[in-house]
Amino acid sequence: MSNSSSGWILAGACALALSTTTACDSKSEAPASKSPPVPEKPVAPLVPKKEVADWCGEHGVPESICTRCNSALIADFKKKNDWCAKHDLPESQSLKCHPELEAKLKSMAPK
Repeated sequence: MSNSSSGWILAGACALALSTTTACDSKSEAPASKSPPVPEKPVAPLVPKKEVADWCGEHGVPESICTRCNSALIADFKKKNDWCAKHDLPESQSLKCHPELEAKLKSMAPK
């Protein structure tokens, strides 16, 4: 064999070795399959949230419409012709004029 042929054989062997190494390296760099993220469990708050019921326990009506606790509401009831002047309450809350309202209001009360 001549020097030039052995040089070509050596060059071919080196090229083959490099291509094999590169192929192995590229296989190891293949992206790993990703599993779907596991949802985290909700964490309980440090301070429990207090639900505020819309209820006036003193007067037996929703707090948001209690004219005895919030006199600023009176004008709106009067504008709607929902006022009992005799009992100084909205007609829709006057149990003396409308005893049938008692069951409705009790059903609205928080348990």
